[in-house]
Amino acid sequence: MTMKKILMWMLATSLSTSALAQEKYELGKPDNDAYRYLDEYKALKEYIDHEKYPNFKLGAGTTVNDYLKKSTVYKMTNANFTETVAGNAMKMASCVDGNGNMNFETVKKYVNAATEAGLNVYGHTLAWHSQQPIGWLKKLLADKPDPSAGETFTTIASKDFRKDKSLGWKSDEDNYGYKLSFDNEKGLNIHCTKINTNSWDVQFLAMTDIPTKVGQTYKMTMTVKGTEAGNLHSKLGDWDNGEYPDIPFTTEWQEVEATYTAAVENSFFMLQCGDFVGDIYIKEIKIEGYTADKTIPQTAEEKHDTLVWAMEQWIKGMMEACDGKVKAWDLVNEAVDGKGDDGEGNYILHHFDGYDPDDPEATWDVGGDAFFWQDYMGDLEYVRQACRLARKYGPEDIKLFINDYNLESDWDDNKKVKSLVGWIEKWEADGVTKIDGIGTQMHISCFEDDNILSGIKKHITQMFQIIAASGKLCRVSEMDMGYVRGSNRWGSSIKTSDVTEEEHQRMADFYEWILKEYFRVIPPEQQWGICQWCTNDAPSNSGWRGGEPVGIWDANNYRKHVYAGFVRGLSGDVPGTAINGVTTAKPAASKGIFTLSGQRLSATTLDALPHGLYIVDGKKIVK
Repeated sequence: MTMKKILMWMLATSLSTSALAQEKYELGKPDNDAYRYLDEYKALKEYIDHEKYPNFKLGAGTTVNDYLKKSTVYKMTNANFTETVAGNAMKMASCVDGNGNMNFETVKKYVNAATEAGLNVYGHTLAWHSQQPIGWLKKLLADKPDPSAGETFTTIASKDFRKDKSLGWKSDEDNYGYKLSFDNEKGLNIHCTKINTNSWDVQFLAMTDIPTKVGQTYKMTMTVKGTEAGNLHSKLGDWDNGEYPDIPFTTEWQEVEATYTAAVENSFFMLQCGDFVGDIYIKEIKIEGYTADKTIPQTAEEKHDTLVWAMEQWIKGMMEACDGKVKAWDLVNEAVDGKGDDGEGNYILHHFDGYDPDDPEATWDVGGDAFFWQDYMGDLEYVRQACRLARKYGPEDIKLFINDYNLESDWDDNKKVKSLVGWIEKWEADGVTKIDGIGTQMHISCFEDDNILSGIKKHITQMFQIIAASGKLCRVSEMDMGYVRGSNRWGSSIKTSDVTEEEHQRMADFYEWILKEYFRVIPPEQQWGICQWCTNDAPSNSGWRGGEPVGIWDANNYRKHVYAGFVRGLSGDVPGTAINGVTTAKPAASKGIFTLSGQRLSATTLDALPHGLYIVDGKKIVK
């Protein structure tokens, strides 16, 4: 066998073996020759020039529950990116319930898993108006008892389980051998099949959001019986505080009473029975206490101080959960409105002006749970307090960003990013507050119309220039891209299934241009990095850009042409692993002789090189 035949056999064998060993996310779309060049590319992070851009981080928006399963999302994120940001898991409403109870267990697992995998974790977000525990925050601001009025002993909370067939959190039923169900006559049925190690192994929240006041005494009355006599163990309070009186029951219906002194504002009522075998039935629970005959509003100062306390509990809890491992945060998210005038030529900040999901002019909100801290704390104070607390409880080297959308706005000549820079100057005017960086979300679209796309590019450049001139760090924080056909600047993005190969290539070229423009305009010392918000195309039922081609990978985790656009943008060139049939914005950039690993050789012909495999002008050649 000749040397050339041996090398050809080796090439065929190695390609076959590597294809079998590669993960789907390391390959282009199968059964399509136009995507085979993508099989040759390395992981995205391998193309970052760390010598030239030592601070640059390539980030990915991450669905935390999927990441923690340590399957494809985990492996693809770790392989291709240097930073991860939680899509929702680190937002306030994800960690704080309607009573102010804070649970950071998922945050801890995520931060530990990602840092152990070698990734930076970027925190998103500490202060925002959307996805807030609005129930708790409104309770904190509720009217207070009028000290000049009397009190009445009355029912403050009750539940008839024959009608209200609902419960709060519960422990694992299968693991601890019990089942909760409802009966129209007997009410709640707790069916216990075994004695557990601990009485609290079987536990659930029978009632939540009980308006208790610290230090006041409450009477609980329960209508209960069991198939055997026993005790229910109870708690009125929260996870950390409360009293634990036992509630005895017999085999006959009885009204059993217990008293509690409230340890917290707004309590839950928990029941435990892991040391009982049989059935327990509860028809009704009633909680009584003294309530004021008259209430009066809290003062503005009281509301301000209460919210500073709430913000401190939240930020302190989050920072402790992260254990110093999260070095950078979106301190404030989406503060600047796109309208109004603050008297200094800037847009105003967002304030509550009514939520209507069908009204594009109304306050935007995720799910109608908006709470505008600035409505009560003031436009300057709420940012300054958040900054103070983040630096108090966060790591010494923490970096704090203001993150916002539409900073690349072409319709108002970048007024929003100019306004944001103006607001940062006002927040920092106290000489204490320090904002380290600006995050620009860049939820954008690629346009078929060259004139529209040219205008958008112009204002992306201007945005980068404005941020660079501010002296702040610059982070592209939530980038994703749709595609709009026609000449309507406000046209709708087309669906992934309708995108042509030419349009996919146009999107790849636009991504390439954005990355290169970031590197060109933002000085290396001001670069934080770029985060792709959607790693994959959105499913049709997604709440975010549903059915749009927003990913680097398709819905089946195969590389798209935009993967090549990222590679070209990161590397500053068309890498040497490209093969025939690939359309690029600058095809001449791949001229030359390269090794399979992408190293450019000084030789201008193959004559001076030993036998082997090379890429010459974008084609794979065997010598």
